[in-house]
Amino acid sequence: MLRRLLADFPRPFRTLVVMVPVLLLFLLVLSPPSSQALPEADPAAVQAMLSRSTMALVPFAPVTGPATGGPVLTPRQHDDLTARVEQIIADGGGRVGIALQDLRTGATFSHGSREPFATASVVKLTILTMLLLRAREEGRELTETERAEASVMIRYSDNDVTNGLYERIGYNPGFVEGAETLGFTDTEPHPHGVWGGTLTTPADQMRLLRALYTDEGPLTADERAYVRDLMESVAPEQAWGVSVAAAEGDVVGLKNGWTPRESDSGRWMIHSVGYVAGPERVHLIAVMSDGHTDYGSGIAVVESVVAEVVSTLEHPPVDPPAGAPPGR
Repeated sequence: MLRRLLADFPRPFRTLVVMVPVLLLFLLVLSPPSSQALPEADPAAVQAMLSRSTMALVPFAPVTGPATGGPVLTPRQHDDLTARVEQIIADGGGRVGIALQDLRTGATFSHGSREPFATASVVKLTILTMLLLRAREEGRELTETERAEASVMIRYSDNDVTNGLYERIGYNPGFVEGAETLGFTDTEPHPHGVWGGTLTTPADQMRLLRALYTDEGPLTADERAYVRDLMESVAPEQAWGVSVAAAEGDVVGLKNGWTPRESDSGRWMIHSVGYVAGPERVHLIAVMSDGHTDYGSGIAVVESVVAEVVSTLEHPPVDPPAGAPPGR
C-alpha cells in the first residue's frame, strides 16, 4: 500500500520521505541523554595526566604541584627496591605499608598501601581536616576554643581534646560524610566510635596529604596553611618517622601515631604521615605498621623503610646493560 502511494509522488519527494526517518534515528543515537552541553576537555588536566609516572602503583589523582621532570624508576629498579623494602620488614618484624609521592616529578612508590591499619593517633589529622570542613559547612570559622584544642591535639597528640572534637564533627556519621568529601575509599570508623580504632590505609592517608598540600582537594588555601602550620610545630619528641627523609633546612610537617594493642599481645602500631619539602625534594609520605615488639624497634623499621624508598627515588641506581652478566 505504502509503495503504491509513494509511486504517485515525484522521485525527489520519495527519496526525502525515506531519508528523514534515517536521519532522525542517527541524531537520537549520537545525542547525549541530557540536554546539558558536554564539557570541554581541560588541557591542563590532560597534560597532568600524561605527565604521571607509569610506575604509579597507588591510584593518586593527577599531580597539580610542580612537575619539572626527574628520575623515575625502571621496572627492574622498582622490583629491586621492593625486595629491599620487604627485607627490611622481614628483618625488623611486623607489617608495614607505605605510599610515597615525589611532587617534583610525580613519581610514586607503594608497598602494601591498600592494607588496612588501625589509625591510633594518626587519625587526629583527619579529624582536624573534617572539623574545618564542618565549620565551613556551618558558615563559620573555628572558634578560639576549637583552635586551642586542635593545637593540643596535633602538636602534643592529646587524647582528651580529641574525644570532644570527634563529637564536634558529628561522631561516626560525620566522619563517614567527611571521608566521602575527602575521597577516601578504604577508611571506616570504629563501630563504637573509638577514633583510634578507625581503619584506614596508607593510600587514603596519601589522599589526605594531597588535600592538605596541593590545591586539588576541598580545603581552601588558608585552611591548608593552618593545618600545615600545626604539623610543622609538633613536639620534638614526636617528630620521628617521615622526618628521616629531611636534609638540613628542609621543612617537615607530620602527625604520628603509636600504641600497643592488647588484641595483638601488646605489640606496637607505629605510623607516620606527613611531608618533607626543601630545595632538593618535595615528598608526601604515609607509612603505617603494626606487630612490632616495642616502640623503639617499630620506629627503627618505619624510618629504615622511608629512608630506603626516598634514597632510591632521589638517586636511582643505574641498571646494568641488557645481557650483562651478574655483578660479583
